[in-house]
Amino acid sequence: MIRTEDIRKLSDFRQNATSHLDRLAESGSVEVLTVNGEAKGVVMSPKTFDDLAEKAFQVEVAVKIKRGMKEIKAGQGLDSRQAVREIADEFGISLRE
Repeated sequence: MIRTEDIRKLSDFRQNATSHLDRLAESGSVEVLTVNGEAKGVVMSPKTFDDLAEKAFQVEVAVKIKRGMKEIKAGQGLDSRQAVREIADEFGISLRE
């Protein structure tokens, strides 16, 4: 969640970049940088970015799993043997039958 104290002027960030980055590393929060009162960028620590990217990846996987489960319930999925054969064919793998 972004709070009003997380909104900073770009000029202040430029003048005090090290203290801003130290605060972000310690707090795990983000800062919205503004120019003339308009948001122009967001700054965060590498750890905060990594955590956010991991959460986004997990959501993406969950959405794909839900979509797959919905397709299976609708009878749109493949039989597991057929799926393995198609994958093997795609990669030129010979299967014993």
